[in-house]
Amino acid sequence: MFVISDLDYFRRRPLDKTVPIPIYFQLMEILQDYIDEHDNDFPIPTESELCETYGISRPTVRQAINQLVAEGLIVRYKGRGSFIKKKKIVNDFLLNIISFNDEMQAKGLSPDTQVLNFCSRRGTPQVTQKLGIRSDEEVYYLSRLRSIDDEPIVLVNSYLPASMVGGILGKDMEKESLYHVIERDFGHRIVRTLRTLEIRTAGRYEASLLKIREGDPLHFTETVALIEDGKPIEFSTAYYNGERNKFTVDVRTDGE
Repeated sequence: MFVISDLDYFRRRPLDKTVPIPIYFQLMEILQDYIDEHDNDFPIPTESELCETYGISRPTVRQAINQLVAEGLIVRYKGRGSFIKKKKIVNDFLLNIISFNDEMQAKGLSPDTQVLNFCSRRGTPQVTQKLGIRSDEEVYYLSRLRSIDDEPIVLVNSYLPASMVGGILGKDMEKESLYHVIERDFGHRIVRTLRTLEIRTAGRYEASLLKIREGDPLHFTETVALIEDGKPIEFSTAYYNGERNKFTVDVRTDGE
């Protein structure tokens, strides 16, 4: 049976052309949510349909789709179109809760942070679901480029429920640790994180910031930080330069 794509989904998800976030990157986020909410082998709208829906150019649409093809989330079939590919298997791992600055300084390195964007914005369905908040609740978006000895290492995008950290937009997040600010100024102690790790390839936006080539490997993580009562306080995504990072996983037997 022939199944058509859910184009109405995209008509309900407008792009925000007033914020300094690349249009292709916003479309990629919407496509990722579409993939999460539909079954495997479900069709993706054509490039022409997405161009017409959003009033954007074909190269912009193609860049977003190509990135998700490279990440293994979309597959193209000649003469049939593009379809959702099978989801990846999630593997749990354990890492310490420590700020980037504290960890790098402990290793004798010189960390630096550049804030790319710090604003209030509408949360995507993925963001509001991860934070456990209503779709109409305000979310703070913090995008930071973290460097070591002047070399870009990781791009981190954090989303925070505004109701729990009101006033944080006034903080200097180039000098301050986000987790330190959350605990010191808002009284929320982060006691647990849920984190996933997978391999992706760099899109044009990530590559330009991390000073690598488009298509180079990245370590991609998603993290949900939880406070003492179990509520999520932060959802973040991070893109690590694959050639400059590796991770230690602490695996233990039950009872240790």
